[in-house]
Amino acid sequence: MSWASCARVLALALVVPQIACSSVVPPSVSTAPPPASPRLVTQASFIGDFETGNFDQWPNCQNVLVVTAACNDLPNSYSMAVETNTVRQGKFAARFEVRQGDRPATICCGDRAEVSTEQAGEAHEGDERWYQWSTMFGETFPASQGWSVVSQWHADVIGGSPPVSFSAGPTNVADGRWGLLLTTYDAPGRMGPVYVPWSAPVVGGVWNDIKMHVKWSAHADVGFIELWLNGVQQQFAAMPCAGQVRCQVRTLIPDGGGVYFKQGYYRDSAITATGVVHHDGFSIATTEDSLIPL
Repeated sequence: MSWASCARVLALALVVPQIACSSVVPPSVSTAPPPASPRLVTQASFIGDFETGNFDQWPNCQNVLVVTAACNDLPNSYSMAVETNTVRQGKFAARFEVRQGDRPATICCGDRAEVSTEQAGEAHEGDERWYQWSTMFGETFPASQGWSVVSQWHADVIGGSPPVSFSAGPTNVADGRWGLLLTTYDAPGRMGPVYVPWSAPVVGGVWNDIKMHVKWSAHADVGFIELWLNGVQQQFAAMPCAGQVRCQVRTLIPDGGGVYFKQGYYRDSAITATGVVHHDGFSIATTEDSLIPL
């Protein structure tokens, strides 16, 4: 084969791949918009922030009108209402009003309007939980009369004061103050020392952002509570943990099972003045980062 023939063959070999490549159709480019960023899913184990626009997040409601009933489709009333005009986070918050005589029939032991987590918010021996919510006292909240409870961890065993609660008034805290009330028990029905390691003045019309870290235990050397108010960790001022930021204390009743959370307004039947409490943004989680933001 002559040099010219070889050159033509070589040129043809070089052209063929170029022709083959030029016949490949490039993939089409999508003009669809990119997918939306995934929605942040909270890992809170219970949310009761009223952002459904009603009380449906809470399993049980108690007030003078319904006594005790499932919260599904509970209508707004003077006693309990989900509102949009007074909120701490989101679009909705709850308003609880109690008047003298608002004791639900067959329920001990005072006037009340409350929601409850029931089993959905239970904690038992050894459980570690984080809690967060906001509470606002009404402008004319009667903090100088009797006792009031605005949040409580109710024991599974029936009867007696809750082992952990936020209470107000001179009977359990002090005149014009609200605080963390710890009621210890040696056994169901056998009360031990009662403590108020932290308290603050009741100021109407101001939201109080509350965060708690609790180790639930019937053993005083295991259970503990840490408290933050408006983003600041609190130092406890009185027994059993004066000067500490972690209150080592029995948080469950021995042989009394676990606890579940209740929120609203529960008070001494002897209080004559009408009172109002607002709550918003409640959540429970096993880690601090999993709480819903306020």
